[in-house]
Amino acid sequence: MQPPAESRLLWTRGVAARETLSYLDRRGIDAEPALFGAGLSRRQLSQDDIGLSVASQYRFLELAATEANDQLLGLHVAAEMDLRSIGILFYLTGSARTVSEALKKFARYSATTNEALVVEISRSKDEVTLAIRHVQEFDESHRQFFELLALWFVRTLHKETNRHFNPLRVTFTHARNSDLREVHRLLRCPVDFAQAADTWVLPHRVMDLPIVSADSHPPAIERSPVVVHNQVNSKKTGQPARVSRW
Repeated sequence: MQPPAESRLLWTRGVAARETLSYLDRRGIDAEPALFGAGLSRRQLSQDDIGLSVASQYRFLELAATEANDQLLGLHVAAEMDLRSIGILFYLTGSARTVSEALKKFARYSATTNEALVVEISRSKDEVTLAIRHVQEFDESHRQFFELLALWFVRTLHKETNRHFNPLRVTFTHARNSDLREVHRLLRCPVDFAQAADTWVLPHRVMDLPIVSADSHPPAIERSPVVVHNQVNSKKTGQPARVSRW
C-alpha cells in the first residue's frame, strides 16, 4: 500500500545545500552545527551523486543562516554561485530559442520530474507569471531556499539573454520584516512577502528575447541515486520519474 501523499519523503540533488556549504567554507564559518542539526554530513554534500531529502536541505539552509548571522544567506549564496551548478535546469533553459520557450521548458521539466516543486505559468496582456508551489506541505521553513531560487532565476535569465531586464515583481509566501532594502537591491524589483503564492512576474515584452548562451554539454545525471530511486518508483506507480536538481 502506498503511504499517504502528505508522508512521502521527497528527494533533491541538494545543489542549494552544497552551494551554501561552499559559501560558508570560503568565509571560514563553521558549518558543522548546521549540518548536524539538519541530519547531514560533509560526505553527503561532497559527493554530487548522493541525494538529500528536501526537508533536510531546507533545514540546513535555515540553520546555516543562523550560524552565519546572515538572514539573507540564500540571496547572498545565489549572488555568487556558478549558475551552471544547478545542472539540468540551466541547460534545458539554455537550449531554448527564446525566453518564452525557456520558461516553458523550465515549467514542463519541473512539473514532470521535480520531487518537491511544481512551476505553473499564467499569462495576461502585459505580464507572465511563474508560480512555484510545493506538491505537499512542509513543516520546515524554506525562506532561504526560495529566496536563493528566485535570485538564481533572475541571474540565469540575465546570463542566457545577455540582457539585464528586471522582473516586474517577486512574491514570497514567507514573511520578512527586516533587510528589505537589500532584498530589493539584489532582486532589482518590488518584492512582497506573506503572499498567497511564491511568484516571479515578468513583462510580456521580454518573451521574444533570444536565448544567446546555450550550452551543448549538459551534465550526466541519468544514474544518480535520486534518478534511480525515482525510476524504481516510476515502474511501480506508472508515474513519470522525478528528479530535483535543487
